[in-house]
Formats: sequence, C-alpha cells, structure tokens
Amino acid sequence: MAIPDFQSLMLPILRLAAGGSIRTADAIVQMCGEFGLSDDERRERLASGRQTRIANRVYWAFVHLAKAGLLRREARGVYAITPEGQRALAGAPKRIDMPFLMACSEDYRQFRKASSAPTADDEANLSPDSAQVAEDTPDERVEAAFAELHAALQSDLRERIQAMSDANFEKLIVLFMSGLGYGDRSLAVRTGGPGDGGIDGIVTEDVLGLDVIYLQAKKYGADSAVGPGKIREFAGAMDAHGITRGVFVTTSRYTKAAREYAERSHKSLRLIDGDELAELMLRHGIGVRSYRTLELKRLDTDFFEELEE
Repeated sequence: MAIPDFQSLMLPILRLAAGGSIRTADAIVQMCGEFGLSDDERRERLASGRQTRIANRVYWAFVHLAKAGLLRREARGVYAITPEGQRALAGAPKRIDMPFLMACSEDYRQFRKASSAPTADDEANLSPDSAQVAEDTPDERVEAAFAELHAALQSDLRERIQAMSDANFEKLIVLFMSGLGYGDRSLAVRTGGPGDGGIDGIVTEDVLGLDVIYLQAKKYGADSAVGPGKIREFAGAMDAHGITRGVFVTTSRYTKAAREYAERSHKSLRLIDGDELAELMLRHGIGVRSYRTLELKRLDTDFFEELEE
C-alpha cells in the first residue's frame, strides 16, 4: 500500500488521540500498522535524507489538527484531543482533511491564509498538479521545488557542455578533476590535440609525479554510446606510459559492454557519462554559482521548556 498523504492521516490520528494522550513517535508506529506499510515504505526517506516520509506526514497531520484546535500540545511530542476534537469525531466524519478543518475552525482559516496555501474555496478548482501540492507536506513541497530547479539546471548545464568545442571540453575536464580535489590547477594539464597519444589530460596528485591519473574526454551526441573499443584504446595508451589509473569522461553514455570491460580491467578505470558529469559539477560547484540562499527554521522547543523550568 502507498504511504498515505498527511490529510489521510488526520482522522485516524484524531481517533487514536480519543483514547488518551499520544506521542508522535507512537502515532508513527500506529499509522504504519493501520495502513499496512511495508518495511521499505516505513524506511522511505525524504530527498534530504533527514526524516522518513511517513514520520514527516504524521508530524504535519498533528500540526494541522492542532492549528484547527482539535488537538492540543501537552508536552514535547505529546498531544491530547480537545472538546472540539471530540465534537468532530461525534459527527462520524468519513474523512478529516484541510477543507473539513477550514469549515470548522476560524483559527485554521487564519493559519491557511497566512501560509498562502490553497483555501477551501480553491479545492474544487485544483488542477491535478495543484491537488498533489495540497496533499504534500511543506517539507515535501520545498524538496520537490528544489529537485525541479536542480533538474532544470542540470539540463542547462548539459546543453552548455554539449555546445563546447572538443578542445574546450578537454580543458573543462581538467578543471573538473581539479574541482573534485585531484591535484591543483598547476598539477592538472590538458595534453589533447594532434599527437596526444590518446591522452587528453594528465592530473599529477603529488609534486614528485609519483601518483598520476590520465584523462580521456570525448564529446558525442546524446544518441551515441561509447563502446568497449574506445575504453580498450584508452587502456592501451595508459599501458604505453605505464599508468594504472585513468578517467574516461563523455557527454553521452556507455554501453553495458564498455562498463563491463572497465570493471574487469586490472587498471583503475573510472567511466563518467554525461548525466554523472553534470551531477558532479553541480554538487561540487563547478561551472555554477549560488544566487540565492533560503534558511529554514524550526521552533526551538528546548529553548522554551528551559524557560518554563
């Protein structure tokens, strides 16, 4: 069964609270059981990796129920049902969701207005994409927006790289290796060109030249694939110079046979395709720059609890 969205968790959580005060950690376990989540679904994490998806959705279900006055916070991570929550259950609702809370709570309407999220009147006119947004938690929406921007930037980066000349692509790969921490710019040089012997760049990781990596940089169209023949030629060029470590980078992709050849080789051969190249450049800030930083904050409950003590 799919992990329920946070609105689908509201009614079962409120019913759980009707039996006595509940801890959010216990509610997570209860919801996993009630919805029959598999072990993989229970372990599935947000893109940030900081929290499981089910824990995040349970947390936000609690937030919305508390903002509507159906639950009240008794202590850190502990909630109890309110008289308003009891009355809501007495009406035997089939579902409690955002439109339900909008209809029964002025405090919740003000909360939703302040959040600039879709209102109850908007629900009937939601597009499929907007409806999904309404089901996602704020954390999931932030991460989804980040992933969308990340994917767009990665696509732009690949297009820009594909438009480079062969010579400039070779220069880029030398700088790319330096950006990953292999040697510094004075120890990483482009050697590509006529008579390069099949080697486009050399990275020397120590000043005595005892630790050397050879580079091969090949631009191909997205529909082309690098086969084992090219990898074999690169390995042969490494043999001619007595080098055992090499990195082959392409703008396209590798065939299965090419990857298998690299894995079987007695040399340390690393193959990087166009997708991984763009991803690594983004991750290490190569060819991109930050233009905006958003800082997200959470309530520091320890701060207030220490004051109360």
